Amino acid sequence: MDTYPDPSMERFHKTLKIAMKNEALLMIMDTLVKMAEVMIDKGEKERAVEILTIAMQYPMRQATRTRAESLYSDLESEVCPRVILDAKTLAEEITLDDLMEAILGRE
Repeated sequence: MDTYPDPSMERFHKTLKIAMKNEALLMIMDTLVKMAEVMIDKGEKERAVEILTIAMQYPMRQATRTRAESLYSDLESEVCPRVILDAKTLAEEITLDDLMEAILGRE
């Protein structure tokens, strides 16, 4: 999963860092779903699929899960089936910590 600097994501990165420091899993999940929404709006649908696929394996608030499932369902009809398959494979291979490292980098 490749990442690159994106000024519009800075706020999400700060929130994720705080949530990770405090082990606030629900806050992490809320933020990941919001990040995926922004990525979809920016046309970064493959990255959004990856994040949602991994995030949906973890506990989250019901409202967040409903939103994540809705976004994922929409993406299933918009992206190549291979993108979905690749995201599912990735989700089996990496952990939430791996995802956070991919998003935030090593610090």
